[in-house]
Amino acid sequence: MEDFADFDFFFKEYYVSLYSYAHSLINNWEVSRDIASDAFEYIWKNFDRIEKATAKSYLFIYVRNRAIDYLRHQDIHYAYAEFSQKLYENYTEVEFKEQDERMMKIQKVLDGMTPHTRHILEECYLHEKKYKEVAAELNISISAVRKHIVKALKVIREEFAK
Repeated sequence: MEDFADFDFFFKEYYVSLYSYAHSLINNWEVSRDIASDAFEYIWKNFDRIEKATAKSYLFIYVRNRAIDYLRHQDIHYAYAEFSQKLYENYTEVEFKEQDERMMKIQKVLDGMTPHTRHILEECYLHEKKYKEVAAELNISISAVRKHIVKALKVIREEFAK
């Protein structure tokens, strides 16, 4: 495109069409609005590389691809929800009780750890931080973090071996 007036023209001319096109593909007004806006953001970021003659095609192809990505993501989400439901249905009362007992055992072990070791374990496993991140936060070495993790996991394993 040659100047920003071209962008303004494309926005005014095609936003509603793109919005409607996205909605026809995914049947969700809010997500359709986001996808149409993202298409124009893409054009804006790549303004100097896109020619005026092909901009309309870029917009519609971008919307179509994003709608397909959204639908794929929804399929995965629904499949996971269905899997979780089946898993939950297959659990028996005994299995729920056993899982509760394991959780109570883990909580007991965590309560018995030093606050420093427990904090490091929680940061690495619950908050999914890397050893390097935890070490930087606590101003200790990575090997010190590793030693605390090994120590904590050893205590947990010993408790479950009983």
